[in-house]
Amino acid sequence: MNRLFVAVAVFATVIMSPLVAAKTYVAGIEPSFPPWASVQNGHYVGIAPDAVRAIAKAEGLDVKFVSMSFPSLIPALKAGKIDIIVTGLSVTAKRAQQIDYTIPWWETKLDVLVKKDSSYNAVTALCCGSNVGAQTGSTEYEWLQDSLVKKGVHITPHAYAEDTTALQDLKIGRLQATITDGDTGRAFVNRNSDSVRIAGEIYHYPPEAYALAVRKGNPDGLLTKLNEGILKIYHSDEWAHIVHKYIPGAAIIPIPAYMSDKVPSYHKPIPGVTESN
Repeated sequence: MNRLFVAVAVFATVIMSPLVAAKTYVAGIEPSFPPWASVQNGHYVGIAPDAVRAIAKAEGLDVKFVSMSFPSLIPALKAGKIDIIVTGLSVTAKRAQQIDYTIPWWETKLDVLVKKDSSYNAVTALCCGSNVGAQTGSTEYEWLQDSLVKKGVHITPHAYAEDTTALQDLKIGRLQATITDGDTGRAFVNRNSDSVRIAGEIYHYPPEAYALAVRKGNPDGLLTKLNEGILKIYHSDEWAHIVHKYIPGAAIIPIPAYMSDKVPSYHKPIPGVTESN
């Protein structure tokens, strides 16, 4: 009787162990950055969360989303509170010292937004005492500091926890200009064409790329799975479908997009990427 009980217990443990071992990955999302990430009717939508759901399905992953402010995403990832950063996350060599990036899936530029009835252009909006807003911790805010403030250009930069708040302050006249991601800028102008316009565009060289991010060291092979999943949805055209849902008519660039040799996770061999990809 005891032997039978032990045998049944062992059998049950073997059968149930895959279920017990299954992990739910926590995706930190900053849902105030349309078209990349936002909330509609209590549901996270946008290019990034939709793509992560598609990747999870392709790779057999269980993912849940947790809303966070943009400045808290990297600290939360490093502390193990989340497993993936999901938003329009720029790839930079500085950030790559702290996190590992997936292969990049997008390239972007910066837009300078001003009030529609103003006389500003991209130059005059970013000088001469202008109040200029950008999201704190973002590459846009970093660009303001490095390219303007530190070089003696007379502006007053304003940092915002959420990009959408800066855009609203522009709309009501608290700011003369905002700097934001080109896709976000165009989406905001399309919704507010009676009050806001794009004064100009700022292009980076090399291009500024977007990607997901995980903790250093490819824990649980997650970086490998995400890279494989990104390539699967790209080659199946599901990626194009997701992008066009939020940015109709957008050109779909090849994936991987531009990969800087200053980013360690882009050094060959890249997890989940083969020469045939």
